[in-house]
Formats: sequence, structure tokens, C-alpha cells
Amino acid sequence: MYERMSDKEAAPAMQEQPFWEQTYADMDVSTFCKGPTVDVNEFYHIFPKNSQVLDVGCGEGRNSIFMAKLGNLVDAFDISENGIKKAKKIAEQSGVSVNYFCCDLEAFIFEKEYDVIMSHGVLHLPYKDVRDTFIAKMQTNTKIGGYNVIGIFTNRLPATPDNAPYTHSLFDVGELPDKYKDWEIIHHNEGTFTDSHPGDIHHEHAFERIIAKRIV
Repeated sequence: MYERMSDKEAAPAMQEQPFWEQTYADMDVSTFCKGPTVDVNEFYHIFPKNSQVLDVGCGEGRNSIFMAKLGNLVDAFDISENGIKKAKKIAEQSGVSVNYFCCDLEAFIFEKEYDVIMSHGVLHLPYKDVRDTFIAKMQTNTKIGGYNVIGIFTNRLPATPDNAPYTHSLFDVGELPDKYKDWEIIHHNEGTFTDSHPGDIHHEHAFERIIAKRIV
């Protein structure tokens, strides 16, 4: 999904699309759990009221719609056209407004600063230089007193076979919080979990999550 041009030339038939593309296209199922991610659900009350929020790799919109329901102004993007179409539809059905658009993370250009930037299940997909550059831009474009809310997969476990072709930079354990050593770490959790998806798909992942507050 995040292959470089040289990779495309070397392997034009890469593989089938990732599993989530099929379920993103189906309005009758949820690819991931309904409602916000556990960290957002637990800590949303600490975020500034009426925040400017950016959801990076928003998928079906579980966090962006939740944040919009709280009265925040939310921008959200994903590389998946199916994901964005579905998120727009769910937001409309939920009676909230979210500025959804389709964009590759590497191509995204920050045009303003945000109170909250969140990204879940995405930053381990691009190549390391791309995701490290993007994290640095996230930090620069977060307002002082604002938050980054990030969930990634680590190399404590290998990528599952169906995810491996699209997973180019699993984080080392501890690598993510180390990038925020000059911020205040509000929440940090690391470990493994299992999940299931429509189509009888089951995974075991190693994860790390942080909520970090910019203090300078």
C-alpha cells in the first residue's frame, strides 16, 4: 500500500488489496470495533474543548466521528477511497460534520496547527523514513498544550501474513515514546492483543500506544 516507485516497477502485481478494503466497501459491517479506540474513549475529556483535530489514517471514521460529536472541528484523511466514502456516509447518518478527504500520508501537507492529532494503526505501514518525517511534522504542527494520540504495531510480534506486504516499518518497542521524550507522556501502554474482523479473519498484534502533550 505504501510501496515506492522502484518497488512498483520490481513487483507490479504486488498482492491483492488488504483485507480492510473489502469491508470498507461494505456498509453492513464494521472492519474494526465500533466507537472510538480505547485510548480516545478514556482520555478525550482532557483535550481542549472545541479542538481543531486531525485524524491521520481515519479508516471508517471511528475516532473522527466520535470527536466531531463532542463539538470539535475535525479534519480526517485516509489513503483508502472506500474508507473515506464509508466514513462520510456514517458521519452523515450520525448527524455530524467531518472534513474527510482521500490522501496518502506521504503527500499530506500541513496547512494549520492542531490541538489534537491522532493516528491509529497506520504509522507502521509506510517506510521508516516516511513515517519518521511525518511524526516530526505532526509534532511541529501541534499547538503548545496540544496532544498527539498514537497507536502503532511493534516488532514484538511479526506482522500477520496478510498484513505483511503492506507493513514496511514495525516500530521497535519503546521507539514511539522515545520520539516524545521532550513532551509530557500522559498515557503509555504496550503489549499484545488479538482481534477479529468480518470474514472470519483473526490476528494477533503487538502494539504500543501513547498520548503525549506538547509542553514547549
